[in-house]
Amino acid sequence: MNYQEELKTATPYKLAYLKGIDTVIERRQKEAATARAAYAAEIFDRPEDYRKDLCATLGWPLTDPRPAEPPKVTEELMSEEDGYTIYRVQIEVLEGLPLQGLLFKQNGAGKRPMVIAQHGGSGTPELLAGMFGSTHNYNDMLHRVLKQGVHVFAPSLMIWSVYSYDAPFDRNAIDAKLKRVGSSITALEVYGIMRVLDYYESTDYVSGFGMVGLSYGGFYTLYTTAVDTRIRSAISDSYFNERNRYPWPDWVWRNSAFRFDDAEIACLVYPRRLSIQIGDKDDLFDYRGGEASFARVKELAGSRGTDWIDLTVFDGTHEFYKEDWAIARLIRDLEVAK
Repeated sequence: MNYQEELKTATPYKLAYLKGIDTVIERRQKEAATARAAYAAEIFDRPEDYRKDLCATLGWPLTDPRPAEPPKVTEELMSEEDGYTIYRVQIEVLEGLPLQGLLFKQNGAGKRPMVIAQHGGSGTPELLAGMFGSTHNYNDMLHRVLKQGVHVFAPSLMIWSVYSYDAPFDRNAIDAKLKRVGSSITALEVYGIMRVLDYYESTDYVSGFGMVGLSYGGFYTLYTTAVDTRIRSAISDSYFNERNRYPWPDWVWRNSAFRFDDAEIACLVYPRRLSIQIGDKDDLFDYRGGEASFARVKELAGSRGTDWIDLTVFDGTHEFYKEDWAIARLIRDLEVAK
């Protein structure tokens, strides 16, 4: 071929193509929002139907019945503390899949509520508990719950720092592999938490469940509480927003924009308690997206009102809210639900 040109001669055509893709996405997002509004019209009247649809959206194993028997569990005593005991626990949530976590078990007889305390990205239960010193942006979340006199279980999900623990992984690649076989990392880990509840529900020392989480932990708190009605009260911190703003690969599923955004997921918690918290200086997620999504919840709730849900925009960054009133209320909810 005789024709030659400069490397960037065709750049305007490439830019036009990229702009066209953005135009297509924006148009499709508007169509999805319209369809989602129509789809969600009866979400408060038929919650179990919508819950089933959400499980189908996330994928297997949430689409299958869970075993009637509790999972196999191994416990390793770690420490006897003042008033409670710490165990490292492995729970076989699926055959060959041992989910690890830390159990903070209150001493004494009788049943007490249990709160699932979920770490966020780059976190672990050990970091959450302050075993390495500072709890960083968790602001001592786990111990603030523990001092309320409840049991706490902190699961270890596949969001720990790949640079710190000699256990590297590619979350998005694993999620893609799971999606190819009809699952997703979200489905797998929400199911895992549900199996944790299955086990502790079978014990003689747990009376019911709540859940709290920061960032990715807030994501898992929102979704697990929407799917599993055994969780009577929850606090989702530094996650709730509009997905079009933050369409991370593991937070979206095929056609999910046509059915579920954060607002619709939150509606599936009703009539149980959901407290949403967002820092006004959050450097990852703009709180204004959370406010817009919360306005959508109020619109969907209509005459039912929003006594069951609240949004707190606090003076802070991407961190767990430093005031304890929502934690204290969560504990009261669990005591009432005994």
